[in-house]
Amino acid sequence: MKKIGIYFLLAAFAFTAISGTAESTSSESEVKCNSKALKKEGISLLNPYYYSSSKVNIINYGSEKSRKEIEVPLFRGEKYRMIFNKTELPKDVEIRIYDKSDEHEGRTPVFTSTKDEEGKLVIYEPKKAKRLYVNYIIPPAEGEEQGGCLVFILGYQLTFVTDAEESESQTEEASE
Repeated sequence: MKKIGIYFLLAAFAFTAISGTAESTSSESEVKCNSKALKKEGISLLNPYYYSSSKVNIINYGSEKSRKEIEVPLFRGEKYRMIFNKTELPKDVEIRIYDKSDEHEGRTPVFTSTKDEEGKLVIYEPKKAKRLYVNYIIPPAEGEEQGGCLVFILGYQLTFVTDAEESESQTEEASE
């Protein structure tokens, strides 16, 4: 009976040791990034725009080149500023913005980031407010798989508010 108890205790101890190592290896493969700091840095570049929304995108570099697409609905009557913070990416990711999703033929790019841009912050202000499709072109990893995060921040500016302010100032100037 003592032998069964000892074997049971050893088996439980071995299982605990194995499961403990499994947890540490799985946590190492997770992508770690300070998304709050990246978001805060991007929001600081929005002025005079107001913060609308943000999205943290986990980028995993695999053995082959890949692509990730997100949809961004924009409303008429507003101006927008898009900020992409790529500071915590180990390799550069190209950003392409299209007028239609990848399911449609004849879609045209309205913006493409270049590798020559200085820094890891990309800013784009669309000329028209409509639905846009942001594509991240992810290069293959060199050697082992890598990962990082990219934070997308969207800001807006109400155009009818500035139009109303301009018409008020013109009315005041005319009355003087």
